[in-house]
Amino acid sequence: MVAMHRAARAWTGRRDRGQVLVIFALAITALFAAAGLAFDIGRFYSERRFLQNSADAAALAAGNALSRGETVAQADARAREVLTVNFAHSPSGVVPTLPPVTPVYEPGHAGDPRFLVNGILISGSEIRVAVQNPVGYTFGRIVGLDRNTIGGQARVNTNGNILPIAVRRFVHLSGPTPGATSPCPQNQTVFMDFFATGNTSCLGSETNATLRTAPNAGNAFDTTTPGSDPTNHGPVVAILGNGAQPNDGADFRGFIALDIRNFQAAGTQLYYNGVTASTGSNTLKAMEANWVTVGGYPGPMFPVTISPPDPNDQVATMSGNSTGIVIDEVLDRYALGDEILIAVYPGSVMAIPDFTLSPPGTISLPITGLTANAGSIKVGKNQSFTGVVSLTTLADTLDPQNPMVTGKLVGANPITYSPNPVTPSLGSGTTVTLSNMTTLAAVPGIYTLWIQGQAGSPYLTTKWTPAAIKVGTVTRDFSVASNATIAVAPNVGNTVTFALKVKREGSAFNGTNVNLSLDGPLPSGIGATSFSPSNVTPANGNGNPSTLTINTGTMSPGRHRIVLRATGVNSDAQKVTHLTQLFVDVATGGGGNDNYIDIVGFAVMRIAAMDANTISAYAITPVIANMNDPQLRRGQVARLVPWN
Repeated sequence: MVAMHRAARAWTGRRDRGQVLVIFALAITALFAAAGLAFDIGRFYSERRFLQNSADAAALAAGNALSRGETVAQADARAREVLTVNFAHSPSGVVPTLPPVTPVYEPGHAGDPRFLVNGILISGSEIRVAVQNPVGYTFGRIVGLDRNTIGGQARVNTNGNILPIAVRRFVHLSGPTPGATSPCPQNQTVFMDFFATGNTSCLGSETNATLRTAPNAGNAFDTTTPGSDPTNHGPVVAILGNGAQPNDGADFRGFIALDIRNFQAAGTQLYYNGVTASTGSNTLKAMEANWVTVGGYPGPMFPVTISPPDPNDQVATMSGNSTGIVIDEVLDRYALGDEILIAVYPGSVMAIPDFTLSPPGTISLPITGLTANAGSIKVGKNQSFTGVVSLTTLADTLDPQNPMVTGKLVGANPITYSPNPVTPSLGSGTTVTLSNMTTLAAVPGIYTLWIQGQAGSPYLTTKWTPAAIKVGTVTRDFSVASNATIAVAPNVGNTVTFALKVKREGSAFNGTNVNLSLDGPLPSGIGATSFSPSNVTPANGNGNPSTLTINTGTMSPGRHRIVLRATGVNSDAQKVTHLTQLFVDVATGGGGNDNYIDIVGFAVMRIAAMDANTISAYAITPVIANMNDPQLRRGQVARLVPWN
């Protein structure tokens, strides 16, 4: 009996050991299979990352080729060159095949870029690259697996990259400049289209460009004398900072807030990228300047511009004293010769509701005689302004030699305006011709008249713009420029300053020093005012400086107009007088986002000069309405974007 129990126990032990061996064998097989699959999955993951990096690099190479102005075929070739180099280093050891010329799509989705699985698509500003590589299993073959097709997809967009910069299209509207011939002067004291070639930019008028030539990429950048050859590109102009002021003298020097648009009326503004109506001015200007360093504005982009502008083409302006922050960013990121994409505006800053008067160029009059054509001005408006503007001429009553004061400029209203009253229009404004000015034994010299515009109910707004008149043959002149036309005093009693430059114009002035003063009566409550110095000798180049300091004393909150008078006698014993309007904003709380410009198109410019005060550039494309236009690619940067 005992022997039988021993035998049974022995047989049971052998049976248990056999079962353990079977279970162990099955387990170790499954373990090896799992480990093998894990190894294969790791290989596939590495290959997937490799293919994705290759697709990214190829798409960016194609996008950069488009940005350099290359053709679609050349961009496709650049993408394939990058893929060829990268594919030689596949971590799987299996060299992928280049994408086929005929793209491959997922079944049932032929022609839909979103479902591209193998190929290169270049359409407009968008590039898609999809690559594949069938990689065999190593250990997966144990469980019957053969190969796995690994893929990578990349999408790049070259659309956009617009910088927060808006550049005037025209100065000294509306043209034509009498006697203008090519090559045009580069000092921009006459009518000019900044987006025509430098040699032809002064020809024609705002509405007649038949004599002008559109700029192109032109000559290679000359680092010795930037912008010295205007044959193929535009004149060198200030696009940020000093010298970039608009035609109507508003406190704006090229820096715009791309994230604030639509100024049809108060409260209609649209805000983007986290900006709100309550965003502080310092936060806003830092954010807008940041679009320079991060590679351009991410969007939403502007629609195709139209005339008259649609509200989506309206963008907020930043104050002139905010421009330094964006100049710093441009200096950090860009170098001389770099090409940038900018917005273009007609040349006037708008507000809600508002109309604008653009100053005419200098009006030339004989000592005696009729001047039938005395030039023109523009009267513009924003979309919430619906009235008409009546125009009249006012004398400079503080100048006893002014021809209108002495009666040598005949007639109570010596300029005929047509039409008058005028219905302002959007964009650059309605053209009003100035005619029928008659002089009678007027004393030669340069004087100033005021053109006054008055809007009736419900606006009851009056504006002025100075008009310089040159009587007889006067070649020796000077100009006075201010770093800004609006100074902001955050609180009553604060002191503000204007940095002035007195510059020789035309033949060397070579006369008595120019005397600077303020016309009275000054605004009620104004404190001490001073010039340092008040007598300035005009100089060539940027001119000689003077600083106007104004203490706001007990002035009431709001905007106050001040007239700067500059007088001198040139070496021909002719009197020269120039008047400039300056404005002081007292305790206005920053003024909100009421000021804006109408965007009329986009262009690529090449940086020609840079310093801490001014960025200058010249156009290498004309003004283009559609940001997707291939001509703008030179100023754009290829960026990876999500596949869908």
